[in-house]
Formats: sequence, C-alpha cells, structure tokens
Amino acid sequence: MQEEAKRKAGLLIGIHRRRRFKEDPGGGWTQDQFILDALTGEAICSRMTLYKLEQGQGIQDEDRLELLLRKLDETPLKQPEQILEDQAIIQRLKQAYDAMDLAALAALYAEIEALPPTDQVILKETQSCLRLIVDHLAFADVPPDKRLYIEYRKGDAKLKDQVSAMLDLAQVLDEDLYAMLISVFWQINLNQWSDWKLSETLLVRLEQCQRQDGIWLYRKGAFLSALNRKAEALDCLNAVLKSSYLLPDAVRAISEILRFRIWKQLDQNDAFRQSPVFEQTLLSLPNDLTSQGWMELGLCLCEGGEQSGVQRIERALLQAPYLALFYLPHLDRCPLDFSVVLSSAAAYLDAWTSPGTGAIYRYYQAKHQKEAPISLQQRILKEILPQMEDTVYRPQELIPILHDELLALVQKTGSYKGLADFELAVKRRKPALNRSFGM
Repeated sequence: MQEEAKRKAGLLIGIHRRRRFKEDPGGGWTQDQFILDALTGEAICSRMTLYKLEQGQGIQDEDRLELLLRKLDETPLKQPEQILEDQAIIQRLKQAYDAMDLAALAALYAEIEALPPTDQVILKETQSCLRLIVDHLAFADVPPDKRLYIEYRKGDAKLKDQVSAMLDLAQVLDEDLYAMLISVFWQINLNQWSDWKLSETLLVRLEQCQRQDGIWLYRKGAFLSALNRKAEALDCLNAVLKSSYLLPDAVRAISEILRFRIWKQLDQNDAFRQSPVFEQTLLSLPNDLTSQGWMELGLCLCEGGEQSGVQRIERALLQAPYLALFYLPHLDRCPLDFSVVLSSAAAYLDAWTSPGTGAIYRYYQAKHQKEAPISLQQRILKEILPQMEDTVYRPQELIPILHDELLALVQKTGSYKGLADFELAVKRRKPALNRSFGM
C-alpha cells in the first residue's frame, strides 16, 4: 500500500470517527472504544497509535489499518488504478472550471456520473466531492431544488456540519479538489443561502490553500467583494490584472467587470472617468464574455447623463436577455422602452424566481401600469421588504433604489410613516452578502 494512501486513510478515519461521535456520543466512537475489535474485544492498536494515525502520520501495519477501516464499514484500500484515474479527472475538472468551459464541464458531468460505485474509502469520498462540484458547475443555471439547498434554507445545523465535513474530506484528498469545493460552496452560499459567517469561514479556508496563483487571487477578490470589503477586493483584482499571470479569457473578463463594478460602488465619478478605458477592454475580450460588462458600462454612462449608455445596455440585453431580470431596478432609471425590458425579464421569472424577485418584478410591472401610489407603497412595505434577502439582486444596491422609490411615493401619498418603517427595518437588518456573478 502506498504511504500516501495510508496517510489519507488515517486522516479519513479521524474525520469519520469524530463525526459519528458527534452524532451519537454513546455509540462507541471515543478513541478508547474505537480501538477495540468488535469480535474479540482486544485492542486493534494503542490509543496513541490511533491518535497519530488520525493526525496523518500513518502506521506500518496495514492489517491494523484495514481493521479500523472496517469498523467504519469501509472496504480495504485497494483499486489503486482507479484512484489514479480519479486524480486525472480532478485535473481535467480544474482546467474546465478555471476556464469556465461549460462544454468541458458537461462532458465531465457525464463521465463522473458514469463512474462505477465503490466502497473503497478514498475513491468513495473523492467521487462524492467530484459529483457535488460538477453537478453544480455543469448546471449552475438550474433552479436550486436539490435537498442540499432545501435543508440549508430551513436552518438545518446538520447541513452546516455537512459543509464543513465535506471540506475537511476534500482537504485530505486533494488540494485542487479542496480549492474547487471551497469556491463551489461560496457560490452556492452567495446565490442561495446568504450565510455571512459561512462566507467568512470559506474566505479563511481559501487563504489557507497552498496553491495561490492568479485564479486563486481572483477568487479571493470575489470573496472579499461579497463580504463588502471593497478596498481589499480591489487590491486583489488590480494584482490579478496588472501581473504576468496567465489567465483564461473568462477569468480575465470577469475580473475586469468586477473591478469596474467596485469602482462604481466606491466612486461613481471615478468609474465614469474610467469608462472609455473599460470600453476598450471589453472590445478586446471575446464577445460572449462581455455582456455583464456592457451592462455595467451602460448603467454608468446613463447615470452620468450620457445617452450612449442606452446603446451599451441594448448590446448587453442582445447578448444576454436574462440580464433584464437581474438588473431590472437599475434599468427602470434609464431612458429605455421599459415594456421591452419587462417582457424580457418575464421570460426568466420561472427559471430564476424567488419570492423576493417576483415581488420586485410585480412592483415595476405595476408601476409602469400606472398603479396608484398608495398601492405601490404597500407593495414595497408588505411584499418586497419582508423578502429583501431572497432576491437575485445585491441588497447594497437594491436598498437605496427602493428608498428613492418610497420617498417619491410618500411625497404623493403623504404617508411618511411607511418611509420611517422602511428605514428602521433596513437599519435592523443583518449584513447581507454582496451578490455577483462568477465562479
């Protein structure tokens, strides 16, 4: 048996034993109980040996290691050829993920799903991580209806433990697998769970990764941006784009777009001054990677009073019509044919909708149907405000837009209490993650 396989097996024994002890404290999972053979009652190894094994030091006696694995219902450490094949799949998955190559991810999805079932401890854990990663990446646009999502939204503490356990397992198995899984959980959390503490934990894990290349630095910037640490995020993205890192076009494109978005958030006037350079950057990138960039540029120009912003927005919507839904509150402020925007957004409601997103769409639909101001005011307070965190929009940008909407409405209705209620609710809200697209 290879020494590396024994080291990983020992670490996995420790992870599984501690997890089972936590779930069933009286089930015989303490170190003193675990070392006892279930048939003879004799010690398989000493407690110190088990401690060293669980710390990744390995043991020379393979028979004792196999007996400990069997206590966890795992099979012996065989199938070394398949382990090598799985390692090759990990590298191909990393290449496809780094390049955001959807065609390659789809092909890998079929290949990973076709892997034969196994009880071999390293293989089983590796394949479970691979399936989770590729299932999310290959179908990132599918509505989040899987069990993982539903349980977490119910506040299931066991699922949070599951996330941590999956990451601990991946860290043992392969560094690249671990880094990918951190990013996948970050993306799921950002767009579905919105757990601030989990994002902070994932950032710490990312910073502890051994491989720190340009893609790692981009991801760190994206993590920091989500946590609203904009200045630090900007430093990371500047380092990515000004360095000699060899980056896939997709990573370079999204780094440029995210940097421009942060410029807008930090200083709208500075972003306006940077817009000509940013436009030249977009023109130099592959066309299919720039739709969000054209949208951000168009909004910036419109906010600066430039009519040319409309052309950039129209270009973005032509490339990616779904952006009509994701930027709906911003597009209402631009000199566009808003009936066309609403029609484009409606086409994606079924696929992307959530209670909050649907409420916001209905508000803007009612607004452009000239609904009475008092009714629109109630839509914000009764329908949107309770679902503020459950939308596809970035709360930091959505809140001031809705505040302006409400301010205009109360000036017509005279019901200023609604504005005060909104401001109080927003003040009391917990910090929200700054949602964005990307990996």
